[in-house]
Amino acid sequence: MSQLSKLFEPLQIGPMTISNRIMMSAMSAGPKVDEKLEITDQIIAYYVERARTAPGMMAIGATAVVPNPLRRGIRLFDEAMLPSLTRLVEAVHRYDTRFGAQLFNPGGTGGGPIELISPSGISSNVRDARESGRGTRKQNNRPLSIEEIPTVVGHYANGARMAERAGFDFVEIHAGHGYLISNFMTPLFNRRTDRYGGSLQNRARLLLEIIEAVKGAVGGRLAVGVKFNGDDFIGKDGWTLDETRQLAPMLEAAGADYLTLTAGLVGSPRLTIPPLYEPLGCYLELAEAVKPLVKIPVAAVGRIKSPIMAHDLIVQKKVDFVVLGRAFIADPEFLAKTRAGQLDEIRPCLAECRGCADEHIQRGGLTTCVVNPRMSREFDLIDVEGVAKSAPKHVLVVGGGLAGLEAARCAAFSGHRVTLCERGDRLGGQLLLAAKMPARSELADILPWYIRQLNKYGVDVRLSVDVDRALIEQMKVDTVIVATGSSPEVPQHLINIVMNVANIKVHMLDDMIRDDNFTGTKVLVIGGNQNGILASDWLAERGAEVWVAEAHGHFGEKLAGHDRWYLLNRLAKKPVHRIKNVRGIEVGGNDDVWLVTDEGTQNLPGIDTIVFASDRRADRGLAEVAEKLSLDTYVVGDAHDAESESASTILATIQQAYDVARRI
Repeated sequence: MSQLSKLFEPLQIGPMTISNRIMMSAMSAGPKVDEKLEITDQIIAYYVERARTAPGMMAIGATAVVPNPLRRGIRLFDEAMLPSLTRLVEAVHRYDTRFGAQLFNPGGTGGGPIELISPSGISSNVRDARESGRGTRKQNNRPLSIEEIPTVVGHYANGARMAERAGFDFVEIHAGHGYLISNFMTPLFNRRTDRYGGSLQNRARLLLEIIEAVKGAVGGRLAVGVKFNGDDFIGKDGWTLDETRQLAPMLEAAGADYLTLTAGLVGSPRLTIPPLYEPLGCYLELAEAVKPLVKIPVAAVGRIKSPIMAHDLIVQKKVDFVVLGRAFIADPEFLAKTRAGQLDEIRPCLAECRGCADEHIQRGGLTTCVVNPRMSREFDLIDVEGVAKSAPKHVLVVGGGLAGLEAARCAAFSGHRVTLCERGDRLGGQLLLAAKMPARSELADILPWYIRQLNKYGVDVRLSVDVDRALIEQMKVDTVIVATGSSPEVPQHLINIVMNVANIKVHMLDDMIRDDNFTGTKVLVIGGNQNGILASDWLAERGAEVWVAEAHGHFGEKLAGHDRWYLLNRLAKKPVHRIKNVRGIEVGGNDDVWLVTDEGTQNLPGIDTIVFASDRRADRGLAEVAEKLSLDTYVVGDAHDAESESASTILATIQQAYDVARRI
């Protein structure tokens, strides 16, 4: 802690003092209320588990202030919510952290039957707004009349009053990300010609009026913060950093007690939840540009996951405090471990967003995490170290990929005696290959953490060991966990390709990446899901022109949506051709390659390399061996499932291995 002392200095924010310079970001963790419209025990457990580590401040994301008929989420306009909301605040306040509510209206974001309100009745999706008639999601979105705006402002003030009654310490006005206030600020979405449209002063008028109303309602008792886009990153019809620099002093004058600079819109090149394709601290320059212009505290957000980085930003006076979101999802003990100087113990966020973004935002469920299998299950799953020490089993884990690592860690944490055998000379399995993909090396950040955990809990790790029946019998184990993974295979209906090629080189994906033995210039990748589409980026980086043939209608479906967005934007700048709905592939006598699609037959001239990246075969042979020895046998990871929708994802692999090991 002494090395990071500046991180633990107190800070005055309006009427409240925070004990350190870390804020857990206001995030929407999924459905928060039950059928009785009460905040669930699970959501309370989620916040309490993180409050225990005493971040300086933390907040609930997206609390609705404008009345609507939806019976979900936390609604600060609904008196019926006050008892359970108060119960949540009281639970968090048992710990030394300041708790806030984020005042929110979605504006033109979303779809479905609910009536949306916005400045001009335009979708907050950048592409939909720019391309008339494109709308991918039907919206009931109407522009606010000028007579209605004071009522909306009043709803924000009333929401702040409800927050005060529940016992919150602060409120945060969400004015970014293409939500209602952001819609007014961004010219693309604001086409008004009255005093709420046109000039910067007019477009910012709604936000300034809301700040003044909220300050009038709770000022002096609750701190009032503003989170807003420092830049939309969409060009001249977006909100820009130059405008932010003009606005920041106006927000301070209106009564804001702190500013958090964020970025991004739905459909903008840079997203509100930036994946690993963005650099660490990706939006830091926005906060740095604002800090010299105001006297109130300024915070940075965006891909900050290291305590050392957070501390350095404070020491260098680039910001006054730092907002972290996914770091607390990946490891609820993030700040406690930082405070204790146990930085190596922190389970790192990988910024692979299939759990934190996709499961909630795209699928409407609870937020999960690719590296933290307890996320959103804190109430139901409480891990107790050494719980099995009174009757430990000898557990053999076969395979040192992610599934094997998580199974070994969890079993050893519980108190079992664990031996892990890996055929190769390194731990990591397919993750070692995934981390070789361009701009995705961060995926391997989890491996040192796993290795330290295995050492900490006494796992006997044996590399370069092939496990067979004789070895299992020799080891005298009680339980076998088979985590032997999968390998790519040639689909049965495409075996003729291998038979017909003369001079075309044929590669299986894993071998090509592992051995780095690619030498071609024109490549056909068969399979455009997660592995194939990532491989096309890898091949293009090596100077190849690539055709990706996918049997279905979409590419990279197993990838996190945010990852896929950045990846496809990368590929659009490279010689990568994506062909979907491919029904057949034919190779002629002269190595002519043809794709058969619904639109006809397409010739691919000059193909010199074919890469198989579609089907995978689970390797579960050892499970049959262990079962014949009458041992308790479990199969995890790709060995369990290499084909389903979520198979071969980090999220599914770690979670399933954790759930299995926990039952032993």
